[in-house]
Amino acid sequence: MAQTRRVLILGRGGFGTQLAELLVHSGRYTEALFLDDNAPNAAGKLADLARPDLLAACPDAFAALGNNPLRLQLLRRLAEAGYALPVFVHPAAFVTPSAQLGAGTVVLPFCFVGARVRTGRGCILNAGAVIDHDAVLGDAVHAAPGAIVKAGVHLDACTKVESGQILRSPWDKP
Repeated sequence: MAQTRRVLILGRGGFGTQLAELLVHSGRYTEALFLDDNAPNAAGKLADLARPDLLAACPDAFAALGNNPLRLQLLRRLAEAGYALPVFVHPAAFVTPSAQLGAGTVVLPFCFVGARVRTGRGCILNAGAVIDHDAVLGDAVHAAPGAIVKAGVHLDACTKVESGQILRSPWDKP
């Protein structure tokens, strides 16, 4: 009989549900448990994340909320409670070997992450986003679907790059 491997996901909205499906479908986990203050059928509220039974059942956790500052705050609380904050790269994404992804970062299908990119903790690199070489993303940055962050761009923590938005390289001419 296969061993159950559970993951804890904070947030059961659209992104949390999508992330759970991707994590289970990839074979990395067999089941996702959710904490959410407003969703029915969640294992508890966000305030419950330090419960010992949840940590024992789900040693890995992701914060799957679109609110960047709240996601960063919850990542800190997860780490303090003892959860591992793995990186998830979907098999249909491509991350170059020299890229460095921070704890709790999620890279969704068809995203490209170029050479020497560095991300902070808890970044969301959404479907079809392009993060070009030498870009530096602070903690909890969200590159929305189809966002383009060109070479050498540095983004502060909690920045959101919208769908279709192109952030030009610092050396691009206006």
